[in-house]
Amino acid sequence: MSELSELIKINKNIEEQNEEIIRLLKKIAGESEYDSGNPLGYVHLESPYEKAAQEDIDMPPVLNDSLDVGEVYFIEQDIFKVSIKNNEVMVDNLTGDSECVDSSLAEIVANESIKRNLSLEDGTVILTETTNGMLPQTIKKCIDAQGKKAFLPWGQSLELVGAPQNLQTMIQIDLYRTSEQLIEKLFD
Repeated sequence: MSELSELIKINKNIEEQNEEIIRLLKKIAGESEYDSGNPLGYVHLESPYEKAAQEDIDMPPVLNDSLDVGEVYFIEQDIFKVSIKNNEVMVDNLTGDSECVDSSLAEIVANESIKRNLSLEDGTVILTETTNGMLPQTIKKCIDAQGKKAFLPWGQSLELVGAPQNLQTMIQIDLYRTSEQLIEKLFD
């Protein structure tokens, strides 16, 4: 079972426990356990993934383009592509007009791609720490841009709580703790 599957399973158990706690608290408070719109008396907390799914993002399918050796897609606020050719680093914003905050991780990956003379798999994107707090919207952006695989910093894994179970069928998510671990996952 992948780490994402385990997190989703744990989240479902927590949701069920929370629903039971809320039901019991309502019973203790003397509130009716049944109402017509919610027969079990449960409170439904909207998942940030549900909200992100409702947002309409007009995203070009930029992640379905094949990458050459020395090229990497990564996401901050927008989707960027780092290209290294003849030791010159170019950072292109593919979906907006914001400036890149930190392309260092993407540059490390691009240099490793050149060193190994291997390109990344099509549809692969690296999420950086700058997407912290915006993971549902970022994952939606990846899916809408036709990403197939997203590498996510381990520190953001808690943001996967509330993710729909079918998320794994829409995009493969893998977690990394360090740049070395990311390199290992991308090229080994």
